[in-house]
Amino acid sequence: MSVQASVDRARVAFEAVMRRVSKHGTLLVTVSAGLAACSQDQRTDLTSLEVVDSLYVTPGTRVPFSGPVFRDFSPGSGQVQVEGGLRGGVFDGEFVAYHPNGRIRYMGSFRNGQRCGPWTEHADSTEPKSVFEEVIREVETLALYPACDAEEEER
Repeated sequence: MSVQASVDRARVAFEAVMRRVSKHGTLLVTVSAGLAACSQDQRTDLTSLEVVDSLYVTPGTRVPFSGPVFRDFSPGSGQVQVEGGLRGGVFDGEFVAYHPNGRIRYMGSFRNGQRCGPWTEHADSTEPKSVFEEVIREVETLALYPACDAEEEER
């Protein structure tokens, strides 16, 4: 599932909840906005984790890390190079890597550290000059891996 599809699915679910609890809408919007802000702040920089036996672990405890992660091109720059999630120390869920200009380098999903589902790669960091060029690039750079587990998709 693409990042945009995940966002769209979350938006639909959020709107359904809003309709059901419309009398508490103001509180829900406040709580949701707060949670969204917190979730961005709770991402962990990959460079702060250790790698032991191919697993990302929490320094000191050596416990495999689970949660949202990112890495900047240079520490503290705010220019994200990769973002995704770890589960049990391996990549799991949506993953996106960027070119230095902000264009997506590649994106797709991981399940238990293995690529799954559709992945797109944009080796060229320049923007396409036309819709036709964009479609051609998308088709040329699409890779299909075994389907992501439907059961895992629901979590």
